[in-house]
Amino acid sequence: MKGEDIDAYIVEIEELIRLAEYRFDVPQTIEVFTDGLPTGLYQKILELDRPTTYEQWKQAAINRQQDYIHMKARLKAHRGGITTSRPRGWIPQHMLTDPNAMDTSAGQTRGRVAGSEEMNPATMPRGGYV
Repeated sequence: MKGEDIDAYIVEIEELIRLAEYRFDVPQTIEVFTDGLPTGLYQKILELDRPTTYEQWKQAAINRQQDYIHMKARLKAHRGGITTSRPRGWIPQHMLTDPNAMDTSAGQTRGRVAGSEEMNPATMPRGGYV
């Protein structure tokens, strides 16, 4: 299944099943259908619905996907439409924006050789005394 469109997935699977002249009531057809479902959707259907036939699987997939889309829209509305998530990890959010914090990200640090400042023309004082 690509994206969140369960209807398009069902149409595509049923067309392939008909073209291959498979029957809908055999375990192999159910396996083909369930193999294409997202893992989370598959787990929810299995935990809550326990379907045994193709039609039960199809209806459960439609119902659970509708529930998911509804919940996602509801959460988005409660967050004020913001769908971006915070960076994950052990660093608290407020530490990432501290202007005095030293950036130690890979590729962002430089080592200095003692006395190298004096040899760099860009950092040497201009005019006056040295």
